[in-house]
Amino acid sequence: MSEKQQFACFGAAQLFALAEKLKSKRLTDKKPPLIHCIMNTVASNDCANAVLAVGAKPVMADCPDESADITVHAQALVLNMGTFSKDKAKAMLLSGKTANKLGIPVVIDPVGVHASSLRREFFEQLSGKVRASVIKGNYQEINAIAGTSERELDPARLALAAAEKYKCVCAVTGRKDHISDGNKTFCIENGSPQLAMVTGSGCMTGALMGAFSTVAESFTAALCAMLIMDLSGEIAAADMKGTASYRVRVMDLFSRLTEEFSEEQISRIIRISEVKE
Repeated sequence: MSEKQQFACFGAAQLFALAEKLKSKRLTDKKPPLIHCIMNTVASNDCANAVLAVGAKPVMADCPDESADITVHAQALVLNMGTFSKDKAKAMLLSGKTANKLGIPVVIDPVGVHASSLRREFFEQLSGKVRASVIKGNYQEINAIAGTSERELDPARLALAAAEKYKCVCAVTGRKDHISDGNKTFCIENGSPQLAMVTGSGCMTGALMGAFSTVAESFTAALCAMLIMDLSGEIAAADMKGTASYRVRVMDLFSRLTEEFSEEQISRIIRISEVKE
């Protein structure tokens, strides 16, 4: 079996296989993969706990004086533009270049890139100097960077256009999530509107993508991370009592989804399909 798994199709069996493979790194090998996150400070704690929940180990170092040195020890790098600053921008560039040099997968989350010229200009600089494995964002964010001439491209075509432009996997989150590698595009219809009530749910998805990129190639890793977030949000919403307990339940499911539910049970609720032209 290859170190990073690839699947011709994706469903409950593949989700369970990757979840168990990542957990085994910590439980059996005693060597959880290190995920270096330069993260939105609002969501940093939850993202660190999300990475821990699936079996990896987070480090949230964002000082430019040390960021490249930290990245050397990592197995994946997550760059999140949420709470943006000049120091974080410098750290992202230094760490991103180091990751590329060492063959470490890079997940870029261009949070708020549509909101200011500063963020747009930095993303252009970052994407020009750092080769991303995955770029994820909501519709507005990906629409701002895709460079398409159409004003209201549907999410599947938007994911495809961005994947083709940046030559990497692109994920567009929303009521339905779409993901493309430029050749194939998938739609995930799981999830819950309640996830919008959890600050940083999108940031956690990016962190999970980084974690799963240590055991699967980029498209599969991103698909797995999105499914875990969507399924956890959907299942937790079925018995929601309030936003605080909902958030905790979602995060519990990151670590317990494959323990509380059988592969057969999950296969009945997964709603994922390939988008054809």
